[in-house]
Amino acid sequence: MELTRRHFLKATGLVGAGLALAACAAPAPAGDEGDSGQAADDATVVRFMSRSGANIGGYEDTLGNDFREEFPNIQVQVEPAPEGWIDLLLTQMVAGTAPDIFQAWGNIFFNWTERDLILDVQPYVDGFMSAEDVADFNEFQWTGLEILGIRAGLPKYINLMTVTVNKDLFAELEVELPPEDGDWNHDDYAAIADQLTQAARAQGNEDFWGAWYPAWNWDRFWYRVDMFGGSVVDEKYGLVCQLDTPESQAGLQWSWDRMWGDNTFAQPGQVENQWFHNVMNPGFVAMAESGTYPGNTDRALGENFSWDMRHVPVGPTGIRKVLGTSDAWSITQQSQVPDEAWEVLNYVAGPHFQRKVVVGVEGIIPVRKSLIASFIDDMRAQRPSLADVRLETIAEILDWGYAEDSFWFKNSNAASELLVPALEKVYIVGDVGPEYLIDIAAEITEAQQS
Repeated sequence: MELTRRHFLKATGLVGAGLALAACAAPAPAGDEGDSGQAADDATVVRFMSRSGANIGGYEDTLGNDFREEFPNIQVQVEPAPEGWIDLLLTQMVAGTAPDIFQAWGNIFFNWTERDLILDVQPYVDGFMSAEDVADFNEFQWTGLEILGIRAGLPKYINLMTVTVNKDLFAELEVELPPEDGDWNHDDYAAIADQLTQAARAQGNEDFWGAWYPAWNWDRFWYRVDMFGGSVVDEKYGLVCQLDTPESQAGLQWSWDRMWGDNTFAQPGQVENQWFHNVMNPGFVAMAESGTYPGNTDRALGENFSWDMRHVPVGPTGIRKVLGTSDAWSITQQSQVPDEAWEVLNYVAGPHFQRKVVVGVEGIIPVRKSLIASFIDDMRAQRPSLADVRLETIAEILDWGYAEDSFWFKNSNAASELLVPALEKVYIVGDVGPEYLIDIAAEITEAQQS
C-alpha cells in the first residue's frame, strides 16, 4: 500500500508533525534542476544519492521501473555521489538543498545526528513496519542505527570481518589452512602466520609475511581488544576510555607483537601502505583480515589465485567478535518530501531490492535474514568460481551472533582526535608500543568530561 502524508499522520498520531518538519526545512532555490518536488507527470520527485559507482544502472532500472510500478505517484531521481560527497552533502544539508536520501555509515551518522541533520525514521517504523519485518534485520545493524536517541536510517548492506586466505600460497608453502569450522584461537593464528613467514624466508622470499590486519584503523582495532576481555570505552556513549586496563593492553599487545615483534604480520610500509585486495594480489601475504564483499573480492582476487574465507579466531577469553557495519540509507532532515522518501527507504531495504540489486548487481551481503540462504545460491549462480569459496561462513557469523557495531564515546569526535593519531603511531610508525595508549586513554577520559 502506498503511504500518503494523511495516512501516515493518522496512523502514527503525529498530526502536524510532517507539516512542522516541512515548515522547518529550508526551502530549495526555485528553478534548481534536481530539487525535490513535482515531476512532469505530477509524481513527487525523491532525490536519491547513490554511491554505487558503476552499478548505478541497477538502481536506476529498479527504482525507475519496479518501484514506480508499485508507487506510480513517486519518481526517484538517482544521482551519483560526486567526488568529495561528504563535505558537499554537509554543505547542502545546512543550506537545505541536499538530496532526500543518501548512504553513509556510523561515524557520519553520529556526527550529523549531533547537528540535527538526519530525520528520525522511528515513527515510520512504528507506524508501518510489522514486528516480523523488523525481526528480519540483524540485531547489530538494527541497534547500531539507534544513534543519540533517533533511528538514523535503514540498513543498506552487511559487511563483516573475516580472514581471507590465499589457498595457492598455503599449498606452495606447505602450511595447513585455518579450520573451516572456526575452531582456532589466537595462538593458532600467530603460529600459522609464523609458519607461512618462515617457509617463505626459507625460499629466499624477504617480501612476504603471513598475514595483514589494519590494527591502526578506528573501526577495526577494537574487536580484538574485546576478544581479550578489554574494551575501548566503559559503555555506549561512555565517558571513560579503558585502553589502559591489563585486558585491553593484552589485546593491543598481541597485534603489535605480530607486526613489530616477530613481524609475521605485515607492517603498512612493508606492503606499500596498500589495503586488503592490493595487499593480497601481489602476494605480499597469505591471510588478510578485512571486510567481506564476495562479488568484489572474487573479481579482484579470483583471476590471480584461489581464495577462501575463514572465521576470525576466538580470543583467549573464549569471546569471538568482529565488526558488523552499520552502512545504511538515511533521509535528510531538510527533505520536503519525507513521507515519499520513507517509501523509497523502506523499498531499498526490502527483500525485492535487496535480492535484485544489492545481491544481483553489487554482489554484497543483503540486510535481510530471510535472504541469506538465497544470497549464497545467487552468488554462486552469478559467479561459479564461488562454488569453492566457503560463503557459509557468512551465514554462520550471522547465526552465531558475534558481529557487533562499533564503540561510541559520548564525544566520539574528541576521542578520535586523540586516538586515531595514537593508533597510527603505535601500529604504522611502530616506534612505541601499546603502553603509549595508557596515557592517551587518560587524555581521552579527561576530554570526555569537558
